[in-house]
Amino acid sequence: MNRAIGILVIFLFCSCAVEQSFAIKVTGTPGLKFSGSLCLTTIDGKVTTKSVDGIVPADYALEGTIVSVVFQKQSEEGKLKIEILKNGNIVNCSETIAAYGVVSITSQ
Repeated sequence: MNRAIGILVIFLFCSCAVEQSFAIKVTGTPGLKFSGSLCLTTIDGKVTTKSVDGIVPADYALEGTIVSVVFQKQSEEGKLKIEILKNGNIVNCSETIAAYGVVSITSQ
């Protein structure tokens, strides 16, 4: 019985921890400047952070197990909206209209 439980645990771990295709979609007020970071965790536990300076609209493509996004508006006016898509499906979404507002979301 212990062996069966061990095999089940290994199966569950292996089936859950697979690399996924993520798309980060940045929308809102066209021409709005933003900055921040993309943080990606891969299947082997490696964490990579990339600094970003961008202009709405923008798209980013990543491969990994978990992705986190923190972007800040670089002005008082406008809307900044971030969507995280995994394998084409929206898994998280957030937006701000606050002056110099921050959007912080993760794929989990």
